[in-house]
Amino acid sequence: MNVSMFVVLLGLTFAQTMTSMPQQEARSEPQATQSSSSEDVTNDSKDVDASPYPRFIEDLSIKGTLRCVGSSSVGLILNTVRAGFREAQPEIDLVVESSGSSAAPKALAAGTADLAPMSRAMKPSEIEEIEKARDAKVQYVDIAVDAIAICVNRANPLTRISMKDLDRVFGRERRRGGGPVVVWGDVGVRDTALSSSKIELYGMGSGTGSNGIVSEVVLQGGPFRTTVNEEPVASSVVQAIATDAQAIGYCSAYFEATRVRQLEIEALDGSGFVAPTEEAIRSGRYPLARSMRIYFVVDSKRPNPAAIQFLRFLVSEDGQDIIGSLGQKVLAPEQAHVEFAKLKERP
Repeated sequence: MNVSMFVVLLGLTFAQTMTSMPQQEARSEPQATQSSSSEDVTNDSKDVDASPYPRFIEDLSIKGTLRCVGSSSVGLILNTVRAGFREAQPEIDLVVESSGSSAAPKALAAGTADLAPMSRAMKPSEIEEIEKARDAKVQYVDIAVDAIAICVNRANPLTRISMKDLDRVFGRERRRGGGPVVVWGDVGVRDTALSSSKIELYGMGSGTGSNGIVSEVVLQGGPFRTTVNEEPVASSVVQAIATDAQAIGYCSAYFEATRVRQLEIEALDGSGFVAPTEEAIRSGRYPLARSMRIYFVVDSKRPNPAAIQFLRFLVSEDGQDIIGSLGQKVLAPEQAHVEFAKLKERP
């Protein structure tokens, strides 16, 4: 082969190589694009914002004024939720009167309330009175979970207390046994100036759910000592304890302060001491756990769609998000669906 022929062949080989390279790249590019497109479709099909809670659907045709009379603890939740509900249902007004759980059944029976917020379960006698007065059935939904905390000032070294000692501290009759508690040394506080200091008692009024739960569970149905300083709302109990190193009191676990400690208390099954943590409250192991509940009347003759719509909002994703933003312990998703199912049919 002469030199000129060799040069021609070499040039042809180089040209074929350069021609084939773009074709290979062109073939590979659609594959990469197809893979990326498939991945995007898969990701788009997943609703990352999907909520496990029921969905609230607005109905702008519903109008009216809702009157809520009852628990101050539940009333705080309702007042916080008010703005979000008004945005969704601008033609429904909400009026909240926080006068204690004991006022709720009376107002519902008299027809002066559409909804009866309570931080304790309604008594059978109260339900009977309402149903007799209104000639209709009573129903309820739970909107959150809560607990009563036993609180002391952080200057107090006490971190836990037994049911018997709590009864001795707050109970007039001390049905669990033992003598009355007067100073902090009587419940085991030692080696501090506090041990010989008189215990100052703080609590809620006789008509509150907090008062009822402590009386029933801790005092075994007995009365409180007359020396308990009754505060109008839970936040004022916390404020009083925060400024008084000798104080002990009870109120909603929702209310916390840096100068106040929530005590571990004795479990009812004797399994030890339990703090009012979310897990202990939800499981029922914490003995002073409670539901934040709203009662209403189911009356087919006089339906109240505004009330049903508001209750739907409270247990839906929208309402539970607002309640959770308070720091309040919300319903578990499965419980929210149970409560929402009670409201599928309007009364």
